[in-house]
Amino acid sequence: MNLTGKTCLVTGANSGLGFAVAKRFAAQGAGTVMVCRNRGKGEKAVLEIKKASPNSTVELMICDLSSMKSIQRFMDECKVKYSKLDILYNNAAVMKQKRTVTQDGFEMMFQVNYLAPFILMNSFIELLKNGSSPYIINNGRPSDKLRLDMDDLQFSKNYHMYNSFFKTKLCLLFASLELSRRNESAGITVTMIDPGPFKSDLVRDVPLAGWIKNLFSSPVEKTADNILYHITPDEARDKNGKVFKEKQEKPLTEYWNDRSISESLWSETESLIKGKIN
Repeated sequence: MNLTGKTCLVTGANSGLGFAVAKRFAAQGAGTVMVCRNRGKGEKAVLEIKKASPNSTVELMICDLSSMKSIQRFMDECKVKYSKLDILYNNAAVMKQKRTVTQDGFEMMFQVNYLAPFILMNSFIELLKNGSSPYIINNGRPSDKLRLDMDDLQFSKNYHMYNSFFKTKLCLLFASLELSRRNESAGITVTMIDPGPFKSDLVRDVPLAGWIKNLFSSPVEKTADNILYHITPDEARDKNGKVFKEKQEKPLTEYWNDRSISESLWSETESLIKGKIN
């Protein structure tokens, strides 16, 4: 695969799957934008990738997805710095054992795992339209058993770390499907990929659970290959509005395909972020 000339942006890029995918992008010749919350960790990650691919173009952008102010600043900087975007990989996510509220007043997982990628997808539409075969990949494993409570999207009544986490990914799935419909004529491919189990610090708030999960998970490098697989020219065709588990398409359930839910969620999301993002 040759990604020369493409600009690929990865959130949560300083470690884990985000780092592994960014490293693959750089090795394939892409201009790679690593979006990280911590500057020190981000700079270290950039140096490591440049060491592995000396001729690569790798840039660090700082953004704290739990802060709308930081998201706005980051987007403004990107729109000045870049004229196009070919691949947007929304990878960053958090999992919290206890319900936490951000400075913007949103439940932490809801903001980082759902609102932030929703905002980035919509705000970068024009940059993506300028790209070559533009592609939005949202990372996550949506549950086919859970259902959204539209009256309690931020889990104020019923918070459970795992269920709430997967509900944020379910929100992202609905947004991905709705965006794929709304921008189909623009030629932007929007997919959601469950890359499979991999060693991660996502459950660092729950040490024992994290240790057990990582014990039975694949090396992150192998998991990154599942993402890159979907970017190869032959595999990128006709993927708009689809969901994948590793390399296989996952059929949409009747619930996932209910557009009344995706439209209602979209409208509610716009109301929630109104006045917080330009």
